[in-house]
Amino acid sequence: MKKTMMYLPEEMHAYLAGEAARRGVPMAEIAREAIAEYRTARNLATAPDVSALIGVIGDEGPPLEVAARADETLAEYFADDGDWQRENRA
Repeated sequence: MKKTMMYLPEEMHAYLAGEAARRGVPMAEIAREAIAEYRTARNLATAPDVSALIGVIGDEGPPLEVAARADETLAEYFADDGDWQRENRA
């Protein structure tokens, strides 16, 4: 592992030194943990763009006309003699 220097404002250094002393570990371990947590949180917060969805549903996926006919399908379902009425008869 390559050793490097890191310069911190006095307040951050004091916090890091205090936390390391409290836990009985080197300051570098606290810094590595913090950086690892930051990287994980940043990766989780980065939402994938729309291109991540391209190709998710292949040719065998649901027919696209279902989406195009959504209003018509809902109207049929909730019609006076539709499925909703049959399923929810009191």
